[in-house]
Amino acid sequence: MKRTNPGRDAVRPILSSEAYSSVHLAALASRKAKLRAQKVQRIKKQIEEGTYDVSAADIIRGIARSEISWLLNLDYAHLPEMR
Repeated sequence: MKRTNPGRDAVRPILSSEAYSSVHLAALASRKAKLRAQKVQRIKKQIEEGTYDVSAADIIRGIARSEISWLLNLDYAHLPEMR
């Protein structure tokens, strides 16, 4: 026999999958913004204290990530035809 909790369904609104996705994405975006702000503050503090140290591997990784992102977002309509 399936166990149910009648009070739970009465409190929780029923959302469409689109609405749930929208709410979920908004929450993730908000969390990402907060984490980014914390990271920026941490790096600023390290720079001010003179303790910020970045490895060459981290710089290369960042450049590669940036270039790959740029390539993936190219607007092929503005590129010459490839034959």
